[in-house]
Amino acid sequence: MTKKLLIGLFVVLFAGLSAAPAGAITFRTETFGLQGAGSFMQSPPIFSGNILSGTLFPGTFWFKFDDTGWPVDNPGTPQNERLEYVLAHYFHYDATVGGESWDGYFPPTGSGEAQVKWRFYTAAGDTIGGMCPQVSITIRDNNANGIMEDDEYGSKVVSGNIVAYINYSGGCYSSFCGNGSFSGTLNVQSWGTMTEEWYVPSATSASGRLYLRDGNCTVGTEESSWGQIKAIYR
Repeated sequence: MTKKLLIGLFVVLFAGLSAAPAGAITFRTETFGLQGAGSFMQSPPIFSGNILSGTLFPGTFWFKFDDTGWPVDNPGTPQNERLEYVLAHYFHYDATVGGESWDGYFPPTGSGEAQVKWRFYTAAGDTIGGMCPQVSITIRDNNANGIMEDDEYGSKVVSGNIVAYINYSGGCYSSFCGNGSFSGTLNVQSWGTMTEEWYVPSATSASGRLYLRDGNCTVGTEESSWGQIKAIYR
């Protein structure tokens, strides 16, 4: 009798330990590669295109920058007032020997300016969205002369952290939130329109990451013809 009772207690205890607790949080990792285009000359600047690889493939995406207070370019002047404002307001020169570059931060650290918004849409009809605490764009000063030249501006590195909020997501992601990151290139495709390619590699190996969970989530709150760029001095 005692032996049977002990066996019964052991079975109940084992079942209790192995059962998943009610309301357990589900975690999932999503990957993505991106290829699209946009221009800082648009108002607002939107970079959009296709999700070309990863677990979110196939689908589309966009990143939207807030351009409140940005000037428009005056086609009657030789300079590009809008681009010069962006470079002067967001970028700072790093003179570290061997790593000379202009580093831009959207929004600038501690500025209180609106964050970059983003959305991913899958072909299955699901949505993930939120904001980027900061997007970084780096322009290498290849000859370390402190002068930004066309070929240097034309080939940039873009990276950022992304935060997903449940109120910007839908479908199978309607209860999910989380964070992630990406890194890629932002290269000029057309000097006439200042269209730039937003590329997060790659078609064969998705490098972007999103780490999602369906619990402890918070709600997010939002907040002309072109010539080539003139020399910008540090």
